[in-house]
Amino acid sequence: MSLFGHSRQLSRRRLLTLAGGAAVATATGIAFAPSASAATGYGIDYSDASLTAGSVAAAGYGFVCRYLSWLPNPKVLTLSEAQALTAADLGIVSNWESDGLQDWQSGVPSDPYAQGAGHATEAQRQALANGMPSSRPIYFSVDFDLQPSMYSALNSYFDGVASVIGRSRTGAYGGYHVIGELFDNGKIAWGWQTYAWSGGNWDSRAQLRQVQNGIAVAGHDADLDQAMAADFGQWGGTGGGGTGVILPSWPNITDGMTGPSVQAAQYLLRYHGASITADGEFGSATLAAAKSFQSAHGLGVDGQIGPQTWSALIVQVQSGSSGDAVRAAQVELNRFGYGLTVDGNFGSGTESAARAFQSAHSLGVDGQVGPQTWQMLVGTGNGATGGGTVAPPWPNVIDGDTGNNVLAAQYLLRYHGASITADGQFGSATLAATKSFQSAHGLGVDGQIGPQTWSALIVQVQSGSSGDAVRAAQVELNKFGYGLAVDGSFGSGTVSAARAFQSAHSLGVDGQVGPQTWQMLVGS
Repeated sequence: MSLFGHSRQLSRRRLLTLAGGAAVATATGIAFAPSASAATGYGIDYSDASLTAGSVAAAGYGFVCRYLSWLPNPKVLTLSEAQALTAADLGIVSNWESDGLQDWQSGVPSDPYAQGAGHATEAQRQALANGMPSSRPIYFSVDFDLQPSMYSALNSYFDGVASVIGRSRTGAYGGYHVIGELFDNGKIAWGWQTYAWSGGNWDSRAQLRQVQNGIAVAGHDADLDQAMAADFGQWGGTGGGGTGVILPSWPNITDGMTGPSVQAAQYLLRYHGASITADGEFGSATLAAAKSFQSAHGLGVDGQIGPQTWSALIVQVQSGSSGDAVRAAQVELNRFGYGLTVDGNFGSGTESAARAFQSAHSLGVDGQVGPQTWQMLVGTGNGATGGGTVAPPWPNVIDGDTGNNVLAAQYLLRYHGASITADGQFGSATLAATKSFQSAHGLGVDGQIGPQTWSALIVQVQSGSSGDAVRAAQVELNKFGYGLAVDGSFGSGTVSAARAFQSAHSLGVDGQVGPQTWQMLVGS
């Protein structure tokens, strides 16, 4: 997000929980204690100071990247905002962005070292005044497509920054080539890479990635960021606030596996230049192509398509896009029963399918297949096998949660005799009903609906079944866009939806919702 409106190239829910440290109140601000957690997650950057900490936390993000710049400027971080963000348990990343660097597009200054030192002096003053601990880094934005002819000046600028705050606290925001240049020359210890000006390449040394511009959070414009390390320079809160949908992990696709996610990976490798057949079978040619791609992108060369390789392979596709990356998206959408022609043309049918998928999975609905949608598509269910289907783990649904899994659990508790309202909100009545059910079934009585409790709650439902257990199944099927009336009658529409779901998730297709289908529905 450019503080001054400069353009860049080319959701609002809780994603992967990020725990980067523990906040400790001090007399002057907020101290930072590193966490042992290696979790990564998502946050946002924005210049609209009217976006409240409560709105960001409610939307589910774990951290924010907020700006420092020359004052007066109503868009920069203030002490009161930093305190509100910390109170909401949000991590804060400090970033300096000045039109001084943007002016390089008209001409490089005669003394970039002095400019860097001047920027760092003011950035440090503001950051400390906002409560940032003196040990935390500050990122400095290179928010344009900087040309190689400017690299010498760029290195000098960051030498100036380091002369004030120290090299160990010096970070940069920029595209792939800028971040790589600065890391290669030892000018920065922290990197925040944007997908703009990066051509689909990612530097594995960067602790932060900006992966999408122009998302909406509580009606405000923001950009989506992904933390690639437990410590990415954040301070303030731990980054664990918020509720909502959790993105699944990227799967590991390896030699010998087959299935639609293998085919999608092959199409993405083809998009990046590989001369392989997209046949859904991970053989020697795909292995060689994966290793070649990993080598070219600075990734660990193991030939397995895991989280880092998926993140580098995917590209955003949308209305008007064409080619193998679109084919990959169409293959993945078809796993969820959308029946698209895999023709590489992102037309109205593909856009409608993307919107339906996003709506079913509580993602921002824009009809584009961007980073969040890719991860939900590829990571949900079982798109590649080397044997039997592996169902996802049962989730833990607890007091205070809301959503479809809570609603389904409430219907199942009602099926077993609980007198509660099925409203999708896990409150005191649902907590009491859960504990009563656990006690009656010899389970640990903790009031949480986890693996053992789910396994005891579910019952097989099929054509002709009726009642609250069917309503629970219909609620879960509707998570995947089937649009069933939650009427408790297991008729032809529910049979068809169950069959489509089973087919999309490589389950035995019988149209009945039994234990394996239940676990795939609830856990995905």
